[in-house]
Amino acid sequence: MSNSAGNVPDANRRQPRRHLITVQALAAALLVIAAAVVYTRGASAAPTLASTTEQPLSTAQQQAGMTSGQPFADPPVLDTATSPNMTITLNAHDTRFEVAGKQVWGQSYNGSFTAPTLHLLPGEHATITLVNNLSVATNLHFHGLHVSPSNDSDDSFLCIAPGTTFHYRLDLPTDHPVGTYWYHSHAMGTTCPSDSSSMAGMEMTPSPSASFSPGDVENQIFAGLSGAMVVGDDRALLPPALRNITTHTVNLKDVQLDKTGHIVQNTTTTSIDSDAPTVRLVNGQLLPALTIKPGETQLWRLGNVGADIWYHLQLDGYRFTVIGQDGVPAAKVTTADTLLLPPGKRYDVLVTASRQPGGTTLRSLAFNNGPDGDNYPDTPLFKVNVAGRSQAQLPTVSGALPSSPTDLSNASIAQNRSVTLSGNDSEGFLINGQQFRMDSSVFNTPAKLNTVEEWTITNEAGEDHPFHIHTNSFQVISINGVPQSFVGRQDTIPVPHAVNGVPGKVVIRVPFSDFTGKVMFHCHIAAHEDNGMMSYINVVD
Repeated sequence: MSNSAGNVPDANRRQPRRHLITVQALAAALLVIAAAVVYTRGASAAPTLASTTEQPLSTAQQQAGMTSGQPFADPPVLDTATSPNMTITLNAHDTRFEVAGKQVWGQSYNGSFTAPTLHLLPGEHATITLVNNLSVATNLHFHGLHVSPSNDSDDSFLCIAPGTTFHYRLDLPTDHPVGTYWYHSHAMGTTCPSDSSSMAGMEMTPSPSASFSPGDVENQIFAGLSGAMVVGDDRALLPPALRNITTHTVNLKDVQLDKTGHIVQNTTTTSIDSDAPTVRLVNGQLLPALTIKPGETQLWRLGNVGADIWYHLQLDGYRFTVIGQDGVPAAKVTTADTLLLPPGKRYDVLVTASRQPGGTTLRSLAFNNGPDGDNYPDTPLFKVNVAGRSQAQLPTVSGALPSSPTDLSNASIAQNRSVTLSGNDSEGFLINGQQFRMDSSVFNTPAKLNTVEEWTITNEAGEDHPFHIHTNSFQVISINGVPQSFVGRQDTIPVPHAVNGVPGKVVIRVPFSDFTGKVMFHCHIAAHEDNGMMSYINVVD
């Protein structure tokens, strides 16, 4: 039996499965060390970023000094959804912050392990200033937003050098879907193409002769650089009696700590092992307690904002009513006993408490994502206490929500494409037999604006891969040959692993609307995209 918040049983855990360490990865890590990354807190110095522990600590050792059972707290909020012109600043810096009451060294936006929630409105013009006070390059990705992938908008090729500032400008369409999104570092390297620190916001576009270079997404998300975004308020899509119910943002992210209190990172001597003992946290809290009144209905905005690990959620004795997925209102409201959240996945769900006082637990069930993947034990995430004055029964929700997307089942298909996922820790992670190159796509032909394409995604690997596309959400047509009923659209879908030599397969339909430019797609296990399982499609007018 593992510790309650562990990732695998400490005593019987198989040998650590290290992520790919290539010559390029070693070179990138040496650059990090050469930069002499040092944490600061006021005038005091702290140990370097590089972890010094060769063997992972047990979950119990990592939890030592943490406090559990505190009242559930939503993440800090940086702004409110009141203005059509939002201006905010995110300061990315090495930070000593509290994680469940324990002092931990990591990286943050504005000082906390759980980054502040950003509220946006459909039709909003948002200026988000990123100040890079890290010792490595970084950038921002606004995961799931339907905004331009080019220029100073959601361009993942942008590289913000250490010591520089960049102004992102997001123009959300007036009909932008309302729901839950998130933002995080999408750094595709630790250094920008120029040594000049004045080159903030330059694109990472190496010469065609350049070899593959690993990214730094896993390190930066894992260290703390991720947070939630909420566009609009999907309560407004519900029956009138439900439009003022309590909402909670539930950010799921784990932490691995070394013996010096640092969040583990990929270095020349250590690597993040997603199958190692870890501490699963909710908004940076360890096993908090949420109170709900008997009969009360709440809206929970669930998001896996971590780097690598999966969550298989169950609320003991209850069912989730799913009103949105990946920020898109449901075309058909469904109920589910469990929800699978790979990295990057979000669900907006209604939860109605029992009419009788008592309690239950939100947990991540035991889960295995393939013979070459990870084994996660059953782990409680937070307690739910049903107490107080009984509430009046509210109406149920069914059918399609207002502003939900149209069904693409009968859409005209402009082009069919094949995407093959393969590789492993030792040989690298590949799409169509190639590791990611910034100067070329795996597709020879671009996509045309305002068309719908059908993509067949095949997984030849021995572990599930969560497939994600930027800019445009998609509709799932079939999984392993089984047709899927239309319930809405999403931006992340687990592609099943190969079984007995037969690859897993998912068929999706992608509408390329509103925006041209390089639209990225990749596995959202950050270690896999960093090590090559990523490409882009060029969308042209």
